[in-house]
Amino acid sequence: MPTAPAATALFAALLTLQGSATPFDGIANVRVEEYAVTGRSVAAIRRSIDAARPTDPNDGKRVDGLSRWNINWRWRRDAAGTCSTTLDNIGFEAVVTVPRLADSDVPARVRAQFDRYLATLLKHEEGHVRYAWDHRGEVADAINAAGCDGIKDAGMAAVRTIAEHDVAYDKATRHGADIITPFH
Repeated sequence: MPTAPAATALFAALLTLQGSATPFDGIANVRVEEYAVTGRSVAAIRRSIDAARPTDPNDGKRVDGLSRWNINWRWRRDAAGTCSTTLDNIGFEAVVTVPRLADSDVPARVRAQFDRYLATLLKHEEGHVRYAWDHRGEVADAINAAGCDGIKDAGMAAVRTIAEHDVAYDKATRHGADIITPFH
């Protein structure tokens, strides 16, 4: 959990994105985790990011930001033996991992550049999370079409289809390089 100053910096970057809205507005159960980076110059901070950043499990590349999400479901069997679910029974949670500048004495110019970079990085990660959130109804549709015996396979297939978007999105955007304000 970020400290109060760290959280303030993160929320400042979020607010920079869309006026007063954050990129994850309207999406339930999104948690932002941070990895600490240090440095007082752009080059030093970039080296710290490069050393600490996570690895994308989809392609094995080291990335500045990473989003992971999970969709789960419940269903009911009615008196006639029909199994069904609704969007209310589709659970969603996401974890977004981004860097946090741990040094408090960073020159204002460098801090402002980092904040712009972080805001655009979060915007890219929002693309992953929002797509999964917006398409979770496809899981309910697949479950309802499958019948009682095919619920698990149908739900998992729908989740895999949604997950394929993450891979395609990162390939198309080069892991966000097309929109992320460079920090180097």
